[in-house]
Amino acid sequence: MNDIKRPRGDTYADILHIKDAKGKPLDISGFTFKMTVDPSNAPEDNQNNLYTLTGTVADGPNGVVQFAPSLIQADQTPKTYYYDVQMTDLSGRVTTITSGRYIYTQDITK
Repeated sequence: MNDIKRPRGDTYADILHIKDAKGKPLDISGFTFKMTVDPSNAPEDNQNNLYTLTGTVADGPNGVVQFAPSLIQADQTPKTYYYDVQMTDLSGRVTTITSGRYIYTQDITK
């Protein structure tokens, strides 16, 4: 599990570096990615998802994908949520590549 910490209201991208089984960058050119954030770590369905983001492949050959929430998506009550990221490869195989706590912290500037 990999935790992500974000100040409430910040819209910078969360950046992931995807590696193969040997720890080398995986070429993700043409792959698609989806990150979902939810209040529960084991939701029964998607009814309570806070949001789902489509990843942007920033550097395919070096395995870099990023997820940037909108201002509305980033304006969450400060507390701990949960997320996972699914990758779909060129063959259509879906793999959950990471998950963990998604922690929104209180900001000062509104």
